[in-house]
Amino acid sequence: MNEAKTALLCAYTLARAHRYADAEDCLFSSTEVSKTVEATDLLARIRMEQGDVAEARRLWQSIQSIRPEHEPSRIALRNIGRPSHGVSTRTKVFCAALLALLIGGAAGFFCSPKAAPKVAEIAWPGIPNTAAIEALAPYRGNVAQVTLSSAFFADPKRVANRQILTQLLSDALALAPADIYLGEAAEGQDGESITVRLALKPGVK
Repeated sequence: MNEAKTALLCAYTLARAHRYADAEDCLFSSTEVSKTVEATDLLARIRMEQGDVAEARRLWQSIQSIRPEHEPSRIALRNIGRPSHGVSTRTKVFCAALLALLIGGAAGFFCSPKAAPKVAEIAWPGIPNTAAIEALAPYRGNVAQVTLSSAFFADPKRVANRQILTQLLSDALALAPADIYLGEAAEGQDGESITVRLALKPGVK
């Protein structure tokens, strides 16, 4: 087991024991570890345990903006706010992720990754007009997930606009609103432009 993977396993174990500061020390022990989606995912889980739901959401959305196929962060975002039943939150937060790492399922950075789903990318200069939404028609029913990246989404005064845009895309693509993610603007992305990443379903050409 290489040093980076060992550091991640150490961080998971420490976090599971509520030793969050020590876990973060492991995560940031090297750039090789701290820049991985696995480290960001675990840090989000730690923030959830600490009650910082907003920061956890931001971290998981940052993963989705660059790796929309990353299943643990997608599921975590979907489950935020849902009531917990049976097994404790702490157990569910860390055990599944740790087991996935141990068997290699969540350690894509260290293992040979499976082929990523085909992604179509569209650039909008700003809030889309009717023509831009209608241009998505060829993708209707063929999209598994959508990630939108823009500085526009960071403005709390535009919550209603974000909700409307999510619903428009949901209707246009025949996709559940829960599968539409809003992310931060990518580095160098202009103003209020919106980058639309459509993760296509397997087998779609």
